[in-house]
Amino acid sequence: MRHKILTICCSVVVAIMMAMCISSCKKTDDTYKNYVNTAGSFNGDALAYLQSQPGVYDSMLLVINRMGGIADTISKENITLFAVSNRSFDLALQNINQARQDSIPSMPPVSFSTMDSATLDTFLCRYIIVGQQPSKNLVGLTDGSLFPSVRYGYNMQMQLTSTNASGYLNGGPKAIIFSDPKNSVFVKNWIRVNTITVDIKTANAIVHLLPPGHDFGFGTDFIKGINKR
Repeated sequence: MRHKILTICCSVVVAIMMAMCISSCKKTDDTYKNYVNTAGSFNGDALAYLQSQPGVYDSMLLVINRMGGIADTISKENITLFAVSNRSFDLALQNINQARQDSIPSMPPVSFSTMDSATLDTFLCRYIIVGQQPSKNLVGLTDGSLFPSVRYGYNMQMQLTSTNASGYLNGGPKAIIFSDPKNSVFVKNWIRVNTITVDIKTANAIVHLLPPGHDFGFGTDFIKGINKR
């Protein structure tokens, strides 16, 4: 009789533990499945969002203020803005000035306050997409899609992706792969970068954040454009 009672008790304990495990796993699965890497909304326009974070987007604001009309575009028009941090501008400037120093004959260094404004405007506008494009607009577009930039209508490419987390393949934060296709149909020629945060909703825009390691201007074309004699 005692053995029978022990057997029943063990069975009950095992059943409870299994139920707890199933419940725990289900919650964990849903967490990663439904997690979206967003920062919510901002009470203000996209330009005010950049201004609200001193020490992060100062360089982008400097460039915006050099370009006639761009500040109005970012604060008033319906756009998607890919926000570029100070570190990204620093990386680009280092590469530009290193190339100027190595050229024959060498060229004097420049800054974002002094470099050619027309070229700078062309590349800045690639980070400002016509219309509001939250990540949900990319759902179902397996290969992503092209979106025109403001002013010049240069096509940039956006594609939704998922990162991995805690052993869950593609179960982590959602991200957008933002690419400069360089007017090529071949992906191998594209310059690509993943966002670190998506879908910040402002009064007039959707803002996606790019990582500090991104090289503003997407590399060599920008360097060549600025350093053209």
